[in-house]
Amino acid sequence: MKIGTIASHSALNIISGAKAEGFATALYCKTDRISFYQSFGLGDSIVEVSSFDEILTIDTSDVVIIPHGSFVAYIGAERILNSKLRVFGNKELLKWEEDRSLKTRLMQKAGLKVPPEFTSIDDIDGPVIAKTHGAAGGEGYFIASSRDELESKIDPQIIYTFQKYIVGTKVFVTYFRSIARNRTEIFGADIRYETDADANLRFNNRPSFLVIGNLPMVLRESILAKYYQMGVTFAETYKRLTGEELVGPFCLETIIDKDQQIYTFEFSGRIVAGTNIWIPYSPYSFIQFNKPVWMGRRIAMEIKELQEQDRLEEVLS
Repeated sequence: MKIGTIASHSALNIISGAKAEGFATALYCKTDRISFYQSFGLGDSIVEVSSFDEILTIDTSDVVIIPHGSFVAYIGAERILNSKLRVFGNKELLKWEEDRSLKTRLMQKAGLKVPPEFTSIDDIDGPVIAKTHGAAGGEGYFIASSRDELESKIDPQIIYTFQKYIVGTKVFVTYFRSIARNRTEIFGADIRYETDADANLRFNNRPSFLVIGNLPMVLRESILAKYYQMGVTFAETYKRLTGEELVGPFCLETIIDKDQQIYTFEFSGRIVAGTNIWIPYSPYSFIQFNKPVWMGRRIAMEIKELQEQDRLEEVLS
């Protein structure tokens, strides 16, 4: 059996982690990126493809596929759901991630404080952020201080969700839901750096929220304890709503305002690029395992433990 993924997003994280646990690997790579991945010593993992879509048609029967943001953004949740891929995690959760109405419902049912969303522009009475659908790392998002400004910026050909803009510090907390150990682990926290939204100098009033990288964050323990409980409740709520386990990595994307209120505005139901900053380990993974464990390795550890328990099929969808 191999562990595989498409060559984008967090592939270095995933493939290096699988190798660290002794697995054979498959990295489905487009021609123009082969030399890049070879430079990291992953030449023996590369399976050349002309497009990422090919993974839906080639033989992957001996591969456990690890999904990441590029699967949703470039292939689409519906096509993954209807494919024969043996995906680690829960394919259904990818659908909930891509559909904003399902995403908001899950967060609210989990008791998370979610910024108000507006179904009608007429209801908007203050600053908002307009978000496009999908998982393209903030591409197409913009902010507006008023309804009039919003109307001047929207593209009538695009479907948006309008969410109240909360002023505060953005905190992205990653978790791992282990079936083998029957527990939810808090893995790490980060801040995303978003092109010119985070720039000190800009010559227009329309910042871009396209994510270009991540910065590490270590939270106060009193706040970390709150986030831990949020992750536990989120996983329990998903199981209650769908009857299925949340498996492996996930992320709650939040803002903490000046009153230390935590607002959850997004979630990601798979490995996020923010975990790349914690190679070879995060403070929290080192405390839990007392050895270097990054998210790619944590996934491989889970697969190995489930193999030993003869339960691997429980987490493949």
